[in-house]
Amino acid sequence: MYYTNGNYEAFAHPRKPKDVDAKSAWLVGSGLASLSAAAFLIRDGQMPGDHIHILEEASLPGGACDGLRIPELGFVIRGGREMENHYECLWDLYRSIPSLEVENASVLDEFYWLNKDDPNFSKNRATLHRGESADTRNRFELSDEAALQLMRLFFTPDDELYDLTIDDVLDEEFYKSNFWLYWQTMFAFEKWHSALEMKLYLQRFLHHIGGLPDLSALKFTKYNQYESLILPLVSYLKEHGVQFHYNARVTNVLFHFLPDKKVAHQLILLRDGKEEVMELTENDLVFVTNGSCTESAALGDNDHPPQLTVESGEGSSWSLWKHLAVQNPLFGRPEKFCSDIQATKWESATVTLLDDRIAPYIQEVCQRDPYSGKVVTGGIVTVKDSAWLMSWTFNRQPHFKAQPKEQLVGWIYGLYPNEPGDYVGKPMEECTGAEICMEWLYHLGVPEVYSSVYDVRCLLNATRYLLDGRKLTEMKLPLPLKIALRAGLDKLDGTTLMELLYRYDLV
Repeated sequence: MYYTNGNYEAFAHPRKPKDVDAKSAWLVGSGLASLSAAAFLIRDGQMPGDHIHILEEASLPGGACDGLRIPELGFVIRGGREMENHYECLWDLYRSIPSLEVENASVLDEFYWLNKDDPNFSKNRATLHRGESADTRNRFELSDEAALQLMRLFFTPDDELYDLTIDDVLDEEFYKSNFWLYWQTMFAFEKWHSALEMKLYLQRFLHHIGGLPDLSALKFTKYNQYESLILPLVSYLKEHGVQFHYNARVTNVLFHFLPDKKVAHQLILLRDGKEEVMELTENDLVFVTNGSCTESAALGDNDHPPQLTVESGEGSSWSLWKHLAVQNPLFGRPEKFCSDIQATKWESATVTLLDDRIAPYIQEVCQRDPYSGKVVTGGIVTVKDSAWLMSWTFNRQPHFKAQPKEQLVGWIYGLYPNEPGDYVGKPMEECTGAEICMEWLYHLGVPEVYSSVYDVRCLLNATRYLLDGRKLTEMKLPLPLKIALRAGLDKLDGTTLMELLYRYDLV
């Protein structure tokens, strides 16, 4: 493999590696990384497809790039990858993957033409006060002091940032900037995350700093990423004979350690609940993706919150990584990433609008017709005054091929799921899907669609039942409260509120 700044090396076809026909590949997981590795093994490594084995714990491929229609739940998207034009490996791969949508075109062709014809950008990056624009004016609003803090982080050597959090190197002067609002919500950073990780992100996306305020740095697929990216890639691999093994969880890879290399000699897996030990030879190549942003994800529904059933450090991908790391310190330190669920968890929800009643509110915020088939929000809209630090987005519609034309499918996420919501008063992690939707509608500026705690009629009706038909004046109250109640009722005499008290038999 060669590295270059131009395309001279990139467009040359590699020679066929020696003895590749005698080799086999074993890829753990079927996320985008494993699927891409398999495709590169076929295209550039020229390995026979039927020598490539993908071992997947679940019953379908895609990993975190999912997008499904689950009968009892509806449309579900756990998350999506934000893409830009310098994902060099990704676009190099997809120039070779045939599109499932456009005849005689690659996935890259389809993606490129779509984003040329309908370029992505946001007309309203953030809101305040129940749907009003936060009027960030595409400005970063970094004070001189905050800008210096960011520069110091950018130029600090990596080894001086080990074990430091973002909060260790930045302070409130920086956090009050629009830059932090854009950055934190776009990349899901929190103050206690790694300072080194933030520095590396700054270096990786420096060329897109100008596109952060309006998200013009980003590009999106036509449909959800499962249908637009994963399915074409899986189709390509299957056509080349790649072997997919589902319900197969790899629990460990055992190594022999030689002076100059590490050699895998056993693959241990649970297939359909039964343990298998696979002996490996020098002709077997093993690829492992360590960790996952959707590891141990729990699904709720309209009527039930998700139930997290794992403890910190648990989960199949973390367990595998730990089993690798205990064999050799060069395999890394997984506990740095998985030892505190409370600090690393986040929550998202998929919302499906069954008719057009909410569409005008979305259009008011994003200043685009959500039914146009083109860019809608242009990326996430962050609710700046949300206790959950809620963000939401509607991509091009339909977002699923099977989606009825009158429906809209969007995505909501909260960066602080353990904080009580501004409307529902509960942490996001304790909310049902309906309650998450209520919180979103509140911040969108919709009027209530049914009686609730904020409806005085609902409160009075509940009070009547709680008192078993007794009048307010019949309650056994301390004398000061009884006097205050009488005085209050006298002042209400002849008012609409008194009429309501009579209507609900409370006086």
